[in-house]
Amino acid sequence: MFIASKHTNPTRQRVLWRVSVADAKKICSDSRTAGPHYMLCFTTRNIDDPAAFVYVPDDGRHAEVLHDHNIRVIRDHATRQPAAKSQPQ
Repeated sequence: MFIASKHTNPTRQRVLWRVSVADAKKICSDSRTAGPHYMLCFTTRNIDDPAAFVYVPDDGRHAEVLHDHNIRVIRDHATRQPAAKSQPQ
């Protein structure tokens, strides 16, 4: 489960946090994050593949939401990301 940026594309999703399904539901149910600017994405494939997903920095604007719901972020931009594999030419 991850929370993706609205300004993302199918080639490489911009991901803010990876969280559990239960925590994602809490985030998306909160009135402070409800609306057209957020997208909840479910996937079990290639979740840590840097060619498919890039974690973007958290600017802290939703720190209260995470705190108020005791959200455990499994992965985010601060988590060390493996380098993207170069594509064969």
